[in-house]
Amino acid sequence: MRDRMTAEDLVVDSFLKIFEGAANFRFDNLRSFEAWMKRIVINESLMLLRKQANFNLMPESEAIEVPVDDNILDSISSDEIHQLIAELPDGYRTVFNLFAIEGYSHKEIAEQLNINEGTSKSQLNHARKLLQKKILYRQTAKQSSTSQTNKNHEDRGVL
Repeated sequence: MRDRMTAEDLVVDSFLKIFEGAANFRFDNLRSFEAWMKRIVINESLMLLRKQANFNLMPESEAIEVPVDDNILDSISSDEIHQLIAELPDGYRTVFNLFAIEGYSHKEIAEQLNINEGTSKSQLNHARKLLQKKILYRQTAKQSSTSQTNKNHEDRGVL
């Protein structure tokens, strides 16, 4: 969620559901309770996204295929990757997170989001392409900055 107030409302609604359902939950172990709470928060998030109809589709022409070298991925921190994922349009980000991070199948995603399985596959594909483009752009900017710094040092006789 990008809007702080919406995120706060989501957290409150999620904890209300957790509190209301806790009496019916069978506490086998902490992991199952954590998974149950996580599922509630995810479901509340997805319901909110559906209500807002906030699945902004980016024109296909903007999500071009860009090859990404494995060495580039080694030079990007997980924080940077999380930031790039957070920058994705809501629909892309939701499907990407459910598939790549949560491990859901396209069929499960389609059922949860009330979309076609093909839409799930398409949104994931667009999300991947956009992430590749952003990663390549970020890496190119870093390399450009580094080479400019080296050139400045050479000009001053530092290197």
